Amino acid sequence: MSTRSKVASSTADEIAAIQELMSDLEKRLQRLGGQAKREVSGGTGEISDFVNDALSGIMERVRDGAHSVSDTVTDKATNIGGDAIKKVVSEVEHRPLTMLAIAAGVGFLYGMSRRS
Repeated sequence: MSTRSKVASSTADEIAAIQELMSDLEKRLQRLGGQAKREVSGGTGEISDFVNDALSGIMERVRDGAHSVSDTVTDKATNIGGDAIKKVVSEVEHRPLTMLAIAAGVGFLYGMSRRS
């Protein structure tokens, strides 16, 4: 496995773990909000509103953080893809016959696999 695919796999695993943690945090915050509402149901509505606003703010910051991580990963994947295309173009320019032979071989193998 190449270093780039290991990095992409590791990053995807980290994003999945972050999303799982966010989901768990959101559930816990909703439970906390529900408990706060029940506890202050006899009190003033201002406390309940304050707790709800605070919880909403926390969840918004968590979601924004997750989106920025996703954007960073997307940017890295785009750069890696761009680098791969540049490398292929460079190889085609320097070794056109070799690349033509490789493309023909891949096409032949693909065609054989489709026949089965």
